[in-house]
Amino acid sequence: MADKPILVEKFNEKLDLDGKMREGGILAKVYLEVQGNDLEAAKKALENTIFNKLGAEENVNLLEVKMYDILKEEGDHFSGVSEIHLVADDFRHFITTILRYGPSAVEITEPEEVTLNTEQMHNIVADVSDFTHMFSQQIISMLKDPERRALLEKVMSEK
Repeated sequence: MADKPILVEKFNEKLDLDGKMREGGILAKVYLEVQGNDLEAAKKALENTIFNKLGAEENVNLLEVKMYDILKEEGDHFSGVSEIHLVADDFRHFITTILRYGPSAVEITEPEEVTLNTEQMHNIVADVSDFTHMFSQQIISMLKDPERRALLEKVMSEK
C-alpha cells in the first residue's frame, strides 16, 4: 500500500455516530483489495464495489474512504487497496457485510464488547450458513464446466 492516499472522501458527516453506537452499532475499518491484469478495470471494479455497492448497503454507513494508488506488480499484474471507515447498525449486519465483501483486513474500533441474545446468535449463524451454502453451490456449478475444472486442477497441481 502506498504511503499517501490518492483520494480521501468523507460521508455521512451529520450522522449521529454516538446514537448509532448506543443502539448497537459496530464501528470499524475494513480494507478492500483489488487485483487484476488491467489497470482501468481494476480501478473501476474497486470504485464500483465501494461507492455503488458498499455505499448503498441499507444497514451500513460509510464514514470515510481512503483510496490508494493501484500499483503495477510483477508482469502485467496490478494491485490496490482502499481503507474504509464504516459503521454497521449491529453485529449481524457487520458480519453479513464482511461475508459479502471479503475484506483483506478488518479492525473493529468500537465497541469493546458485544452482548448477543440467543435469537441474535441464531440469526448470525443462519446468515453465515446461507452464505456458505451459496458459495458452495457456486463452486459446484463452476466445477461442472470442464474448462474451469481443468484450470482448477492445473492450479492445484502447481501448489
